[in-house]
Parts: sequence; structure tokens; C-alpha cells
Amino acid sequence: MTMPKDPSPGQGAAAPAVSVVIPCYRQAQFLGSAVQSLVSQTFTSWEAIVVDDGSPDETVATARELAARHPSRVVRLVRQRNGGLAAARNAGIKAARGSLILPLDADDAIHPTFLERTVAALAAAPRAAIAFTDVVLFGAEAKIWKMGPFSLEALRQRNRACCTSLFRRRVWEAVGGYNPNMVYGYEDWDFWIGASLGGFEAVHVRAPLFFYRMKGGSMVSRALEHHAQLCARVILNHPRAFGERDAAQAAKLLAAAPLPPPPTGAASAMGM
Repeated sequence: MTMPKDPSPGQGAAAPAVSVVIPCYRQAQFLGSAVQSLVSQTFTSWEAIVVDDGSPDETVATARELAARHPSRVVRLVRQRNGGLAAARNAGIKAARGSLILPLDADDAIHPTFLERTVAALAAAPRAAIAFTDVVLFGAEAKIWKMGPFSLEALRQRNRACCTSLFRRRVWEAVGGYNPNMVYGYEDWDFWIGASLGGFEAVHVRAPLFFYRMKGGSMVSRALEHHAQLCARVILNHPRAFGERDAAQAAKLLAAAPLPPPPTGAASAMGM
């Protein structure tokens, strides 16, 4: 159940172009850096929606402090009982006022030109509904990930767009949101497959503009522990993309080795 939203400055103003949805569970110590990367954007028509996913840390106090620190910006807070990353993103998008959505996990950040360049990419390609960039890994590992191509055939093999990609709100509406059954991760891969099945096209901004924090105990490491089961779950969520044979094999795998019940907050605030 979603709790009442905090009042925030600017909520009565014209709707922003972009709503940036920031789920947070046990990531309050990083939240300021994520919001600062928004404050530094060259594109300024945005709002930030911090989703407190029942977090036991200082997420609520930190979000309120950030809103007070940046009174000329719109930083809103949505609170809910812990439901995992997919549910938190869905709650934030439901509260969003922008026609463009950007998921941003609380421990990540974006380059100052990220919004300017992805918004421009969508404007220049009206048939496209998604704009994604390459990725800079930082923290426990440092490297650059080249993303793409974005097609159903490519997505059948592995994820091709990072979790922090700009998309038109109608993509989320058509797909039906992020699937909450992807508790252990890969929820963004599952979402992109749904978008591709829906006929949505994407444009690749070929620059490393998304900064993805690598650290021990992250959702990525948990997802890798259950890689085969999560791939099976994606296949069963989208049998039309994979076919009856793959779906039957996926069902057999999950029957023999089901995913365990998730620990509280298993989908904490990371996803790729």
C-alpha cells in the first residue's frame, strides 16, 4: 500500500518534461549524489520522485533534507511498504507528472548532459520511444559498457539497454509497468522485452552518460546467483518472444529449482 505523499514545492506548477524516479532502500547514504547529478543537469525541466520502499535507514529524512536544500527544484517523496524495486518504480511512475520517465537508482548518477542529449534524441526520432546510453562502471569495478542493439532478436540473448534509460510514459502504460515477479533482478531486461514486443523502438545515444555503482552485496551479485532461474522467469513472462519450446524448458527448470522467497528488501535499489 502506498502511503500519502509528502507535500513539495513546485507541485502546483506546470508539469515537467521528465520525471526522474529514484527508488531507495537502504541507500540513503548515496541519495544526495544521485539528486546532485540531477541538479547539475543542463536540461532543467525535470522533477525527482524519491520512492521510500519501506527503508529502515534515513531515506525519508534525507529526501526531505534534499528537497529543502534545493527549493528551486521539485524533489517529491512517495512512501510505501517494502515491495521491491519493480513495485517501487511503478509507484514512482504512477505519481509522475512528466510525459518522459527516467528510472535512476539511488546509488547511481548521470552525466550533466544526460537529459539534454536523451531528450533531444527522442525529439529527433519521433518514432522512437526509448533513449539509452552507454554506461560507466565505478566503485568496485571501473570500465565502460557499450550497450545495444535494441531489437527483440538481440534482447532474446541478453539485456541491451541499461536500467537508467529515458522512455515515454506510454511505454510503461502499454507494457503494464515493471513486473513485480522479477524480485531478484533483471526487471529492466524483462521490461525492455515487453516494450519491444509492443512495437516500441529505441535510439542509442553513443556516449557513456550513465554512472553505475559496482559494490559488494548489490542486487547484481544476487541476480547472478539466480541467473538461470531469472532467465527462465523472463521467458515465462514473455512466451511470445521465446516460443513454446523455450517456455516449456523454462517451466521445467523453475519446477526443479524454484527461486527462493526473497528476503526483506531483496530488490533494494539497483538493476541492470
